[in-house]
Formats: sequence, C-alpha cells, structure tokens
Amino acid sequence: MTDARSLPLVVDLDGTLLKVDTLFEYFTVGIFARPLQTILAVLELRRGISAFKQRLTRVAEPDVDSFPVREELLAYLEEEAHAGREIHLATAADRVIALKVASRFPLFRSVNGTEGGLNLKGQNKADRLLQQFPDGFVYAGDSTADLPVWRSAKAAVVVSSSRSLVDAVEAGGTPVERAFGDKPHGRAVWLKALRPHQWAKNMIVLVPVALGWRDVTPEGLLRALVMVGLLCMVASLTYLVNDMADLASDRKHWSKRRRGFASGAIPVRDGLLVVSAVLPVACIVALLVAPLAGLCLLFYVAVTLGYSFGWKRIPLFDTFVIALLFTIRILIGIAAADLEPSAWLLTFSMFFFFSLALAKRHTEILRAAEHGLQKLEGRGYQAGDEGLTLAFGTAAAMASIVIVVLYLVEEVFARQIYHSPAWLWVAPIAIFLFSCRIWVLSHRGRMTDDPVAFALRDNVSLGLGVFVAVAILLAL
Repeated sequence: MTDARSLPLVVDLDGTLLKVDTLFEYFTVGIFARPLQTILAVLELRRGISAFKQRLTRVAEPDVDSFPVREELLAYLEEEAHAGREIHLATAADRVIALKVASRFPLFRSVNGTEGGLNLKGQNKADRLLQQFPDGFVYAGDSTADLPVWRSAKAAVVVSSSRSLVDAVEAGGTPVERAFGDKPHGRAVWLKALRPHQWAKNMIVLVPVALGWRDVTPEGLLRALVMVGLLCMVASLTYLVNDMADLASDRKHWSKRRRGFASGAIPVRDGLLVVSAVLPVACIVALLVAPLAGLCLLFYVAVTLGYSFGWKRIPLFDTFVIALLFTIRILIGIAAADLEPSAWLLTFSMFFFFSLALAKRHTEILRAAEHGLQKLEGRGYQAGDEGLTLAFGTAAAMASIVIVVLYLVEEVFARQIYHSPAWLWVAPIAIFLFSCRIWVLSHRGRMTDDPVAFALRDNVSLGLGVFVAVAILLAL
C-alpha cells in the first residue's frame, strides 16, 4: 500500500490556504472601485459562474499579497515541501487569481483553477485531479463542497473548526492525515466590528432636544429617542461598509489589520449580506417614524457611502465630511423633535467636529512617520502633512469657540433667556480647555482613538462636561 505522505498534496485556496474567499474579495474591491462595471459583471452569471469569475478579474484589482493566510497550514506545507513532497494548488477561483496568489508562495509545482467555462469545484475538481494524479493524491480543503474531492483522494487534510466535517470525511472512507482548526470567533468579532462603543456619539441627536427643552413635546422626545436607536443601527452598518472598503489599507496597518474583515475572521460575503438586508429596513422604519428625520437619516447614509466610496481619499475634504456627519446627527434630532434649526449650533458643530476629525488624522500622520511610511494607506495624506492638519485643526477649534462666544453675546444675553446667564461663560472656557487637551495629545501622537470616543472615557473631558452641565443648570 502506498504511503499517503509520499503522494502529492493538493491544496484548495479559498478558506483553506487563505482565510478569505477570493471571489467575494474581488467583488468587494470592484464594487467600491468600479461599481458600475462590477454590477454589469453580475450579468455574466447568465453564462455561468465561470464567466462571472473571469469578468471580475478584469474589473477588480485587489492586493492579493495582503490576503490573510492560514499560517499554521502554510508552515505545514513548507515543512512538507522541504521534505521533498510535491505541493500543488487547485481552486474553484479563476485561474488568473490562483496564479497571482500562487506567486506569493514558491512551493507550488502546479496551479489549477476555473477557466474555459469549467468551474473547478466539487466533482469537476475531483475529475481533474484524478486525471493529473492517476497514482493518487492527498487533498486539503475546508468545506462540504470538497467532499467529492476527498472521496477521490487517498488521504485528507481538513482545515476547519467543525468536528462534523472531519467525521464526514472519515465516513466517506478517506483517512485524515492532518486537521487544522481555527478558534471560532462567533459573536465577539461581529460585536467588535459593529463598534457599539461608538454609539455614544449618536447621543448628539439629543443635543438640540436638551437645548430647546421648552419646546419639546413628549411625542417629539419619543421620536428623537427612536431615531437615536435607528442611527446606532445605521452607523454600525456603515462601519461595516467602511471596513470592507478599507480592506487593502487596513491589512497594511499596524493595528487595523486585526479588524474582522481585514483579518478574515468575518467573511466579506457575510458583511455584504447583512448590510444589504438590514440597512434598507432601518431607513424605511425611520421614514415611517419621522419622515423629515428619516430623510436626514437617508442623507447621513448617502454621505457615509460617499465617504466610503472615495471621499475619504481627499485630504481635508474627508474631515469636512466627518464633521458633516456629526452635524447631520443634530439635524436628525431637530427634525425628530420638530424644533426650529439653530444656525449657531449647526455652524459650531461643523467647526468643532472638523477640528476633532483633523486631530485624529494628525495623530495617524505622526504614527505613519514613526513606522517609516510615506503616506497613509487608503487616505490622501502624506507623511509631511502634519503641519497642514495642525494649522487647520487648531484654527477650526478656535473658530468654534468664537462662534459660542458670539452666540452668547448676540442671542442669549440679548434675549434674556436665562435667569443667571453669566454662568454660561463656563461653556466656551470648557470647550477651549477640551480642544487644547485634544490637540496636545494628538500632537504627541497619543490620540490613538477617535477624539469623541476618547472624551467619553477621559476623566478630564468628562469633568469639563459636568462643569458645563452644572453651569447651564445654574443659569436657568
């Protein structure tokens, strides 16, 4: 009997050697880089999945060198190749993709992939390998789609955390040479990708409700609270969209490479399905709850998608868009509670959040320089742009304070809205101190998180917020 360890080892690509599915990786890159051409490529499905895969290779150009690899399996393959064993690649991915990925690893003797109208999957792959290796082969795969190939193989290498798959392979009469199982990620990785810690930002919706409390009805307050919940859902979904748009740059980043989609812990296929199924529902509910606020939410989604599809690569304009998204949150609150919009509040919001967004970019530029990078991947900034972000960011911060002072002098004090308005001077002082703290930390490269999220955990920032709240109560 032939020793299976002496037979060629044929390795699958998607989900086996790689942690990702290259078909959906190509589709995702295409939908963000060339959306129209990618949608047209879907029409090729009428000619079969093989034609669709081939068309995608001409539309999208992902960075295949950044695709996450199953390191434990790769180490095993290299060990076997070093011992003289032949290693081959056979995948249902288009052969063009397979050749590009295989060029990363010099251990493959041959590469088989989908071409010529034949989708190299299941029994088609089994027939191809039996023809290429009449004396037998060992096959490494990861899913039930590989069972026909395992039944034709002399032995199996199973790459899956599912014990039932190993049992199914053995039940088919194929001995398991080696099994590699990833630790299941489950809900934790999804929860992290949805960023629930960022939901606190959406409480900004209630700022106009708090400032205009005299004119807020119980129904208006309820609508505003519902919109906060819907905005949290929508914001989480748009974070998924942004992460899928940033796959290549995140995989090159020193910390973002551990994100769910970038690391391969969450398949981009699942991300696309969740977003396409839930996002429209959330928007429809918002329109039913509060039509005008719902339109503002649709505007928020449109701006966020514009940011993900390309605006984030335009220096300074990307931070303007982030400030606009915060301001739209305020508009949602105004519309939900049926309040009169305040030009002072909206103008302050644009300058203030523009400054905070630039503080984050400033830190990223400094950190990129520390890591020897000449530019921010996926952004339009270069390593020498820290002077630009510092100047615009601090200027915007000071402008926001001037707007608050003008608002107090020109409107609040003149109209005698408050009983003791002098207490309101605490607000511009607190904003000044907070902005100074943010920019000192940013310029030292220590603002590693979103400044708004940082403020919600920073004792100094929270203390300043408490002082402002107490001052407003004393002014009433």
